[in-house]
Amino acid sequence: MDFQRRRMDIARFAEVCRTLGVEQVEMVDYFWISAGQPLSVLRDAGLQICAYDTATDFVQHDPESRHQQVQLACAVVEEAIRIGANVVRLLPGTHKHGVSDEDALQMVVESVSAVARYAHRAGAIVVLEPHEDVVVSAEMLRYVAEQVNSAAFGVNADLSTFLLHGLDAVRECAAIADLCQRVHLNDMRRVRKRSQCFRYRSVTGVNYEGTALGDGEIDIQRCLHALWTGGFRGPFSVEYLGMEDAVRGVQRSVANVGKILQEVETDG
Repeated sequence: MDFQRRRMDIARFAEVCRTLGVEQVEMVDYFWISAGQPLSVLRDAGLQICAYDTATDFVQHDPESRHQQVQLACAVVEEAIRIGANVVRLLPGTHKHGVSDEDALQMVVESVSAVARYAHRAGAIVVLEPHEDVVVSAEMLRYVAEQVNSAAFGVNADLSTFLLHGLDAVRECAAIADLCQRVHLNDMRRVRKRSQCFRYRSVTGVNYEGTALGDGEIDIQRCLHALWTGGFRGPFSVEYLGMEDAVRGVQRSVANVGKILQEVETDG
């Protein structure tokens, strides 16, 4: 959000990461491109880009439009490798009028399969994040993984997506721990009546706002325990979805998740 408000650039981002003791970062192509600064800024700061995110939409009426999304994703795979990241985060897309649930899911499967084949040849991994309204649950993610059936494909769990779709984030994490290559740790709470924050509306009609990790309604500790028990050992990406000061929000999130991880590791 600070990038969009022009309060943050790559140099400032690198400085904040150093202050927080962060050595690896996950970059989103939109912010990276909009920043217009060279990769050397991050490298000089000693930061490693461990994943590169792009916003794909594979649910398209027109096969050519769908092919263009696949080509976009493959180009991002090449860019990720160039900047030293071997993981690319994809989004499934959104439902379109006149496209059935089954057809939408099949479009995602076919498109992601093509990108995974490309990534495999390039020496990278693509991960699919539950998002919007086509692929949102652990069950759907597992179905896609089984259909793609590639060592170059994995899942990126996203805790708040589960919450917004009325799902139990702990159960969802437990169900896909073995498929996870990455996890977005984020948190939300119900909007207070007079809050002026940005609102995330759930499928059940409840309005949520982003918070620092540990300050919301998601049971972060139980989610991490479910992932840990299922064999996942990271990496985790801290994602602050709040509208308040982003640096303070991330700082509190990193501190909280550090304590929670220690407790989970201690509990075994």
